[in-house]
Amino acid sequence: MDNIDRQIVSLLCRNARISNQDIARQVNLAPSAVLKRMHRLENTGVLKNYTARIDHRALGWDMNVLIQVVTNESVGTTGIGRQLAALPDICDVFDVAGNISYIVRAVVKDTEALNGLIIRMGKIPGVMRTQTTLIMNVLKNELSVDLNNLPEPLDR
Repeated sequence: MDNIDRQIVSLLCRNARISNQDIARQVNLAPSAVLKRMHRLENTGVLKNYTARIDHRALGWDMNVLIQVVTNESVGTTGIGRQLAALPDICDVFDVAGNISYIVRAVVKDTEALNGLIIRMGKIPGVMRTQTTLIMNVLKNELSVDLNNLPEPLDR
């Protein structure tokens, strides 16, 4: 992935609806060359999909929470995580290292809906306990890092 690929990815991360023509203009390439690069980035899995970002608060879903989940699963097993991921109000499920098994991010309408979610999570066999943290403000929420401004990796 060269500098032009990084520029293309960064532009798409900022606005997935940007036109091929606008990308070409900003990276100083012909639109056909940009399209060829985008197809390569898609085929190699760098670009996974193009998506809309929703403001859940505008829809009345005011509570954004992180839930730590402790399970009795063996290390490397993710069956419970897959069941958590199937719950409709859960946005993200992270299989993590440490004293907890998963960190889940969910968006719910209110405390009653949160209580219902925690009850449903607790009914999944193997879920031992949960701890919920209410997100008060989101200071940064990006789908990707800015590839143009990442420091170079250190040689080891």
